Amino acid sequence: MGRKKSFDEQSVIDAAIAVFSEHGYAGTDVGLVCERANIGRSSFYNTFDSLDAVFLRALRDYTATSIPLREELERSLEPAPVLLMHRLRGELKKQCDDENRTGCLSANTAAELGREVDVVCSILDPDRNAWLDTYSGIIERGQTAGHILADIDPRIHAPLIHSVLAGLRIAARVMTTEDVLAQARAFVAGLCTPAGRATLETEGAPGASTKGSPTP
Repeated sequence: MGRKKSFDEQSVIDAAIAVFSEHGYAGTDVGLVCERANIGRSSFYNTFDSLDAVFLRALRDYTATSIPLREELERSLEPAPVLLMHRLRGELKKQCDDENRTGCLSANTAAELGREVDVVCSILDPDRNAWLDTYSGIIERGQTAGHILADIDPRIHAPLIHSVLAGLRIAARVMTTEDVLAQARAFVAGLCTPAGRATLETEGAPGASTKGSPTP
C-alpha cells in the first residue's frame, strides 16, 4: 500500500509559480521548489514526473487565473478608458507592492524563452490572444461611446496595450510606483478623445478598482 501524501499538491504548484516567477525557468531547480513548498525531494518525485512537468502545470495554472479577470472586464459597464487604466494600474500596482517586484510569470517566461519551446508557446499564445480579444472589444466599445479615438485600429492597438503592459512591468522593477503609473495613465490618455480623458479623472479615486491579473 502506497504512503498517503502529507502535502497538498496544489500548494507545491503555487510554490513553483512563485519560484519560477522569481528565478526564471533556467534559474529554478527542484531544491528551490521543495524549499519554498516545505517538502522533501522524495515527496516531490513521488508526486511529479519532473521539474519540467511542474513548470508547465504552473504556467497553465497561472494563465488560467486570467480568465475570470477578462470576463470581468468584458462584462463591466465602466467607460473604456477607465477599464484600460484599471487593467494597467492593477497589474503594475500589484507588482510594485511586491517587495521583490517579481512581476508576471507569463511575461517573464516569454522574455526568457521567446518562442524556443513549442509547448510553452501552446500555453502562452492562447492566453495572449484572449487578452487581445478583450482589449479589442474594449477599444471598440470605447469608440462607439466616443471615449476612444475613432482612427485607432483595434487590431493594432490591442497588441500595443499588451506590449505596453509588458514594457511597464520591466520599468516597474526599477522605477517608482508613481512614475510607472503616470506612464500608464499617459498611454491610456493618448488613446482617448477629450470626453474619454475626462473619464480618467475618476480612475484612481477612493474605491476605484485596482484588480490585476497575470499576462505577458
